[in-house]
Amino acid sequence: MTSAPPAVGRLRAPRAPALTEQELTGGLHAIAVRRPGVPLAQVRLVFPIPGRDMSRPAASLVLSESILAGTEEHDREGLAAAVERLGGTLTATVAGDRLVLSASALSHRLGELIALVGEVLTSATYPAAEVKADRARTSDRVILMLSRPEVLADEALAKRLFGKHPYGAPVARPDALLRVGAPVLRRLHHSLLQAKSAHLVLVGDIQPKKALAVAEAGLGAWLETPAPGVPPLRPVPVPEPGPLLLVNRAGSVQSNLRLGGTAPRRASADWPATLIANEILGGMFTSRIVENLRERNGYTYSPRSTISHGRAGSTLTIAAEVSTEVTAAALVETRYELGRIATTGVTEDEVEAACRYAVGSFLVRTATQAGLASTLATLAVEGTGPDYLSGHPARIARTTKAEVDEAARRYLSPAAMVTVVVGDAEGVGRSLSVVDAVNTE
Repeated sequence: MTSAPPAVGRLRAPRAPALTEQELTGGLHAIAVRRPGVPLAQVRLVFPIPGRDMSRPAASLVLSESILAGTEEHDREGLAAAVERLGGTLTATVAGDRLVLSASALSHRLGELIALVGEVLTSATYPAAEVKADRARTSDRVILMLSRPEVLADEALAKRLFGKHPYGAPVARPDALLRVGAPVLRRLHHSLLQAKSAHLVLVGDIQPKKALAVAEAGLGAWLETPAPGVPPLRPVPVPEPGPLLLVNRAGSVQSNLRLGGTAPRRASADWPATLIANEILGGMFTSRIVENLRERNGYTYSPRSTISHGRAGSTLTIAAEVSTEVTAAALVETRYELGRIATTGVTEDEVEAACRYAVGSFLVRTATQAGLASTLATLAVEGTGPDYLSGHPARIARTTKAEVDEAARRYLSPAAMVTVVVGDAEGVGRSLSVVDAVNTE
């Protein structure tokens, strides 16, 4: 005997976490959140990368590898050992328009961890031999990246969307990486790693006010270093769709489809509705693009639609990897789904499912100490306040079908999308030319 599944409860917005936000010495923006459960503390220190350095990405990329190569007190191995003695980790990464120092340790060792971060910020030495090894490893990694067609497709789409804006800069090339020397990194360190433009996030089994006092003491010498601040990025340009761009990859048995357009900022009134429209289109596994391209036609395994937020603007991207012989057909179906959602809208059931998925995904991302810290750091560098943590799910829960329909009409029109295909020009060019005007490079 079967029983009916239980009724789905009302969608509830989460409580806002108790947090402390203040400006520390030197203009450092800081947020601390108590999140007990495990005896750890998470530290995120995020730095906006200036547009001039984004346009020449090689140095920033090598810096993220070499910043932990040694300080005046520790060599690379000694610094790593010091962090491990705290039960912690310390890494540096470049993520688009920002550089992030991520650290963690047992919560009662937070002061010692902050002191090590401060040591890196004030006295990283960039030993020439270590820099040489780091840039060689980075160059090898980039060579592998550039052999992947999806990387070439993403790069080509960024160039088409953003042109000469720093967001349109190509991936750092191996020859540029191999030219980066220690003196360049030392200069970049001082111009990039400024307290005045940075954001500090502390999350864990901590007392927020006390943790911020500990951070200010541990970072004191760095906080007191005069800095002019990092200038803001200019806004991203409005996309100019024009002809489809076909990037030739001779002999490829697969094509990489990319369609891109603008999306609203998180603070925009139509952001929740646009997010829901995107989930329905291609953000969820049960989305329309997945149902069409994967389930109904078998053109691809994992088509997707995503929205990314940067300091200068937000972008919607649709991506799919398909075999050469169905490239044009897959593009037709993708544009069909864009046109359908933009002109006929969505259903109430789709809105309900997408709202639950969006809220649930957000809560999962922020459920752990590390996830919450990274989310707060991302919001801060993009200029979004921490009240987004509770305000965003609440706004999603209030979103109506009419609002989603209007967002789909505004942001998901196929006529407003830039289209890029990376594939074998000889195999796909003729069929694509039936669908659209084609420029080949």
